[in-house]
Amino acid sequence: MRFDELLTRPDGPAVAEELAALRRPGRHVVKGVHQDSPREYWHFRLDIDEQQHRWTLDRSDQSTIAYRDGVLRGEDGPFEETFEHSTVAGRVVRMAMPDLMLRWGRGPESFHPVLVQHVGQHSILVTFEHREDPATRTTLVVDERDGIARRSLEYGEATIVTGVRAVDAGEVLPPAHFEPLTDWIRPSY
Repeated sequence: MRFDELLTRPDGPAVAEELAALRRPGRHVVKGVHQDSPREYWHFRLDIDEQQHRWTLDRSDQSTIAYRDGVLRGEDGPFEETFEHSTVAGRVVRMAMPDLMLRWGRGPESFHPVLVQHVGQHSILVTFEHREDPATRTTLVVDERDGIARRSLEYGEATIVTGVRAVDAGEVLPPAHFEPLTDWIRPSY
């Protein structure tokens, strides 16, 4: 990976591939918070198994959304979908697979990476630039240990992952429980 040097749009897909190579196979539970505005946020718990092409997303502000066996189940009812495309419906699901985000300068994507840096002890910070407006920037922090994104800042919205753990394939999770925020979420890079 090319650290601390300016990148161009054609470099983006290679950066996405290198980040994808960091992911660990298996099932993971990813917990966090998505903030839409200074006063509006919701908690989430994502149970994802990329190898089995399954995920379940519990949110504090809406009913569960899930993908399994080629079918996406949500508020609009079940419908057939590919695994990769199903991750759009979950909004935060792509934090577990950041290379699927629409930011890598592939085809019509508006954003592309312009800088990749180490931050903290085990994280990679990627800064993205908009194709039509170079002053419009977004950032993404990916943990080098598992390839899962920990923070995403885009258009005033933030997604912050507060916990990731590997789980056994057959483990049954208890119902999701979300505690109210009492303080700001400190970074752990």
